Amino acid sequence: MWRIADGVDARGARWSRRLTLGVSALFLLLVTRWHPWHLFDRAGFTNDFYDAQARAMLHLRFDVPASVAGPEGFVIGGKTFVYFGPLLSVARMPFALIGHAFDGRLTRVSMLIGFVTFCTASYHFALEGRRLVAGRHPERSSARDDARTAAFVGACAVSPVLVLAGWTSVYHETEMWGAALCAWTFVHAIRFAREPVRRHAVLTAVLASATVLTRATMGFGAAVAAGLVALLVIRRARRLAIGVIGGTAAGALVHFGVAYAKLRSLFEMPWLQQRLTLVNTTRQQWFAGNGNSFFSVRFLPTTLLQYLRPDAVRFERLAPFVRFGPLASDVGGYPLETNTPSSSLTVTATVLLVLAVAGAWLLVRWRAWPWLAALAGGAVAALPSFLIGFVAARYLADMVPMLMVPAAVAAYALHLPRAAALRRLLTAGLVALIVWGAWSNASFATWIDQLKNPGFTAWRYELDDHLFGNPAPGLVVLDANAPVPRDGVVGLDLDDTGGCRAVYIVEQGAWVALERANGANRLSGTLSLDGTSTAVVGSDSWTIFAEQVDGGLRLSLEMDGAGPVVGDVVRQAAGAVDVTIVDDALTHELSVTVDGRTALFTFAVPPGAMAPYAALAVDGDRGDTLCRLLMARR
Repeated sequence: MWRIADGVDARGARWSRRLTLGVSALFLLLVTRWHPWHLFDRAGFTNDFYDAQARAMLHLRFDVPASVAGPEGFVIGGKTFVYFGPLLSVARMPFALIGHAFDGRLTRVSMLIGFVTFCTASYHFALEGRRLVAGRHPERSSARDDARTAAFVGACAVSPVLVLAGWTSVYHETEMWGAALCAWTFVHAIRFAREPVRRHAVLTAVLASATVLTRATMGFGAAVAAGLVALLVIRRARRLAIGVIGGTAAGALVHFGVAYAKLRSLFEMPWLQQRLTLVNTTRQQWFAGNGNSFFSVRFLPTTLLQYLRPDAVRFERLAPFVRFGPLASDVGGYPLETNTPSSSLTVTATVLLVLAVAGAWLLVRWRAWPWLAALAGGAVAALPSFLIGFVAARYLADMVPMLMVPAAVAAYALHLPRAAALRRLLTAGLVALIVWGAWSNASFATWIDQLKNPGFTAWRYELDDHLFGNPAPGLVVLDANAPVPRDGVVGLDLDDTGGCRAVYIVEQGAWVALERANGANRLSGTLSLDGTSTAVVGSDSWTIFAEQVDGGLRLSLEMDGAGPVVGDVVRQAAGAVDVTIVDDALTHELSVTVDGRTALFTFAVPPGAMAPYAALAVDGDRGDTLCRLLMARR
């Protein structure tokens, strides 16, 4: 896989392999939260989407349980569907045959395999770029080309695809495989143009179809590249070129057939029939104002500015010392539907972006039509991420294959200066930028994954204490009436005596709880049941009751002047149960969990501090370790 047969020195392959292994090890650590032995642990919501769809496909259908799809599900004809392509579900079918043991456990390993696949594609991209430059300018070939190969592979490996390790989810898994399969499609399309033989033709069509059936937006870019290359070689190899076009079209037809079977639509997603939209009037109004679509050219100014701006990063004293810059600003005349933290290609793919600009000029100058066809396909693959009313760090991965095409050529075509000192300086700068790519993208991945993890916050402040001492940065006493500060600021909620009530952190302009002290806006303890309706907690204007019904336990919130809020029956009730009640006006949350399962939830938080009734024995442990740690750093 890592060597070529035309006499090129194998050192580039060895260095590229080592780089891939090293960055893949970093990816593994990030995706497992630095606990690689948890690679196959069951992950949270969305991570069983492909498993559920695989099980449905084994029964010749596509609908999944509504409880699995949750708010992401589309309700069509009384059944629930997810919009993700079928290919990764097909890969899970062997595991689905043996039951539910692997449900939610395969996402991390799938993402890791996808990352290695992507890095391998980048190496083969480099080989094709090396061939192109050597064919046009043999005098530029040198022993240093092996170092250039490794540098290109490193630049691709530490690009925004590394950020995908920050969230174990169906979204990032799909992005990872979309980028990997799209890159491989371009590699074999270029090889087919250079050497129109059956093997390259088959691989081009199969990989383009696989990309379409994994992530359609990127897949259409792969299909465009495959089709354009086939047209370029149709005079030399008519039958094979037609085969590439036909095979790619067949993959697209399968995609459209599956899309229609699931969502009764060929092109547009029925967003108004998604559960998340059905229960959110603000989201309904947003789609109504945008033609019931997620896409519009009106978002292009906003996304272009955000994904290309050079200041989409901030530095701070707390580890990992790099964080996201400001959120995107709406400048396109219509607001984004979702605006999450994201950096930019300028920051996270610096080497690739610089090389891509130079390489694109060279490809046009040389009239390297197969490469320009691949570049056009990459642009088509990236375009939807610029047109969607949703800004997210993961969409930067959609743009990486587009950058790889011209960058692979520029990596070998650009001259290094003859002066040894200047050459060493440029080499050191290149190494520094690759290290920066690893550091920045690993930091962004850590922010995505760990921002709301109390242990991560505790570690950051303990390390800062050892390195710098007091006072700690990014730490405030919470004032609910003051404007919400920037993302990542930690707020301490203190009572009138200076005691700890809770710890919060800012995420996307809102406070998110990291820790709530027991006895304040959280009550955790043991609830004793006697078979009748039992008052659990309450205030002057509201009470939460627990009652045994239908062989289970059901909780209800009764408020003065309002109808009751009734939860679901959650467990077989017998004797005492462990209960946690959260009453938090800052996060607009009133919830009750019973033995770790949600029994009652509402955003309508009634006024008044809660107090336990006799049936609830509150634990003595306040659980305010983080708050006391941070108070000492003020």
